[in-house]
Amino acid sequence: MSHHLDDDDIHQYLAEETAENIARGMSPSDARNAARRKFGNVLQAQEATRAVWVPLWLDQLGQDSRYALRSLRLNPSFAAIVLLSIALGIGVNTAVFSVLNTLLLRPLPYQDSARLVVYAPAVPARFKPDVLGADFAEWRTRAKSLQYLAAYQYQDATLASTQAATRIRQVAATPDFWPLSGAQPALGRLPADTDRPDVVLISHGLFLRQFGADPAVIGTPALLAGKPVTIIGVLAPSFRFHLPQDRPGTTWREVDVYLPAPPPVRGDRDRYFIVGKLQPTATLSAALTEIKTIQAANLQTYPDRWFPGVDRIALEPLQQHLAGPAGQAILILQAAGFFVLLIACANIANLLLARTAARQREVSIRLALGAGPGRLLRQFFAEGLVLSLLGAALGLPLASGLLWGLAQVAAQGIPRLAEAAIDLRVLLFTATASLFSATLFCLGPALTILKRPVNPTRLNPQQLLVAFEVALAVILLAGAGLLVKSSLLLHATVPGFAPKQTLVLQLSLTKPQYKDRARLSTLIDEIIAQIESLPGVQAVGIAESQGYLLQGGKNATPAIVDQFQDSLVSPGYFAAMGMKLLAGRWLTAADPADATVINETMAKRAFGTQNPLGQEILKLGRPVRIVGVVANLKYAKLDAEPGPELFRGYRLNLSGLPTLAIVARVQGDPLLLAAEARRRIAALEPQESIHGVQTLEDTLSDSVAPRRFNLWLLSFFAAAALLMASVGIYGVISYSVTQRTREIGIRLALGAKRSRIAGLLLRQGLAVTALGLALGLAAAYALTTWMASLLYNVQPHDPSIFAAVTLLLALIALLACLLPALRATRVDPLTALRQD
Repeated sequence: MSHHLDDDDIHQYLAEETAENIARGMSPSDARNAARRKFGNVLQAQEATRAVWVPLWLDQLGQDSRYALRSLRLNPSFAAIVLLSIALGIGVNTAVFSVLNTLLLRPLPYQDSARLVVYAPAVPARFKPDVLGADFAEWRTRAKSLQYLAAYQYQDATLASTQAATRIRQVAATPDFWPLSGAQPALGRLPADTDRPDVVLISHGLFLRQFGADPAVIGTPALLAGKPVTIIGVLAPSFRFHLPQDRPGTTWREVDVYLPAPPPVRGDRDRYFIVGKLQPTATLSAALTEIKTIQAANLQTYPDRWFPGVDRIALEPLQQHLAGPAGQAILILQAAGFFVLLIACANIANLLLARTAARQREVSIRLALGAGPGRLLRQFFAEGLVLSLLGAALGLPLASGLLWGLAQVAAQGIPRLAEAAIDLRVLLFTATASLFSATLFCLGPALTILKRPVNPTRLNPQQLLVAFEVALAVILLAGAGLLVKSSLLLHATVPGFAPKQTLVLQLSLTKPQYKDRARLSTLIDEIIAQIESLPGVQAVGIAESQGYLLQGGKNATPAIVDQFQDSLVSPGYFAAMGMKLLAGRWLTAADPADATVINETMAKRAFGTQNPLGQEILKLGRPVRIVGVVANLKYAKLDAEPGPELFRGYRLNLSGLPTLAIVARVQGDPLLLAAEARRRIAALEPQESIHGVQTLEDTLSDSVAPRRFNLWLLSFFAAAALLMASVGIYGVISYSVTQRTREIGIRLALGAKRSRIAGLLLRQGLAVTALGLALGLAAAYALTTWMASLLYNVQPHDPSIFAAVTLLLALIALLACLLPALRATRVDPLTALRQD
């Protein structure tokens, strides 16, 4: 007979053979039996035929999976607990991996993005890592290991068209930027080398928002920062500006307008951010060596040029630079999520082990009927696979929800967080996590049931799994505890001013008339007067800040060279900010242009232990006189050390077209006055852009967003671990009481005290907890070292945190053991003795 018959072929053959037998004179019954005898075993033929098309193992897997689904329907409470545990473990891991994938694994949307590098020197975090245009010109001309080298500058400005006026971020980039990035226009064209800076490209997002996706936008005139420009192109929807935006006091924003910048020349004194693309055969170390050699020659030719030192030059891969400290934080959080998954698997394994007694009879019958151990293991694995896949299906929506929530509350904490999504790589990760989970929580119960239960009075597999859960919970709680203490210390840090009840508005001036100092001062005075007249306003000030080079303290020994922040302020600024005067006096409206207040860092850097009052500092070759010293301000980053800063009067020093910070200290909620403040400023100057409306408290909160993201996520993991470990301890002791009910009854019948029975069970649970605590503390001591970069003024091995974690887990374990132990003391000996 052919082994390629299907069921219809078999039935047709039997029908024809039966008909022939009847024709020969057999009765219908005899005819059918003869036909079957001639054909042979129908079931074997069907199995052989099916095996041709469907592998036997796959067929058995399907059978086992259907059996597993039927079992889950019969045990809905068990199914719900297991599926929720898996969904939690896989969901949080998928969410964190989605962020990790976006930040570290997914290539940037640039051509050959792995070859892109950025200039990232070791400068204080307060200052931007930029390069003098004259130095860039030498690098671009002489560096042979870089295929392209581009310079760019960015700033916020107002783009006004016939449709609307919008506050945007613009980037002016040199010609190499376009072939380096591989950008392509969706409409129009890219800038040519011969284009003047009066043509612009716009992002596809701005094209949709402000111009309604009208193709006629090409060639449209507009005003950018008050200057006429022409739109020559719209970039493709996929293009994003993923290059560093590291100017102090600014936040990362989408770039919507691009304009050409002429290549810097040897005499260029402007400063630029630098991005390059390595030659296909060049290495990062070779390019770095070449740049250092070129710069050393530059400094020999121009010895008076400020530069942080050739030894501080650094090039980094662009993706690594963008990830920054967040990359290490995400790896730590991914490990924490993996620990949560392990705890979930251990809990599920404990639940499955608790069912082994009920299934022992089933397994014995299967073995007696000839099923081998391998077949039984496949059965258990199939059941685990069904559970893990269903849990993963529930975990994916949970992961999507977590991603959405993280993007809402922590967008400033993690670069490119808004781009995180569940793509194919994430789905493969989820599938791998499901297979891993199924193997992990099913293998132990399967092997245990095949080997028969062990003596419950000793540490059995369930108790060892609980000890493992406790150890993992210790690690997560220690990490979360360190972050909590770090956060408390960070928020207890005095920022050098009083941020509460303080409103900040940004005003960007673009009209050429405000290049005149007198007209600019008149506008500022009118703005201050209007804001001061608002009800509840206690003080108002303005500031305009820039980073500069400090050429030397006139009386300092030795003379110093450093960067510093130069803030031009009104006399009311100090009161509006709530600053603290340490020595000397505040600035007044009658002070000359050189009168200066400096911060503590500047005083120590320039004068050491000398009294700085009355002394002078050379600012770009011009002396300024010190009249006061104030406490350091931490208004850019609460967790960063403040750099040198000086404050001078704005009236005699402000020039150009500045972006002013207007600061108002008010009674009550500052944001309640924001709308009226904007209206009054707009009434004075309706065509200028008011933006960046925020309280100083929110500014400080945003500055520690990365730390807050780490704290929230790790604390969530630690809470989940603590809950599951507690449930695990309770489950093991409770199951032990159930298994030992007869033994407890015998002990009570023989006169054992109920308190002794409770103590016996408590010791059993606390022994498991002690083992887990010992293992967990040892592991936490080793692993928390990797968290040092995430902490603020806290040591990774802080003894108070380790002691608090130990005490917390010990108390929770005691409570988890106490409930089933008390239940054991209420066992009726007669009822217990009647059990089989």
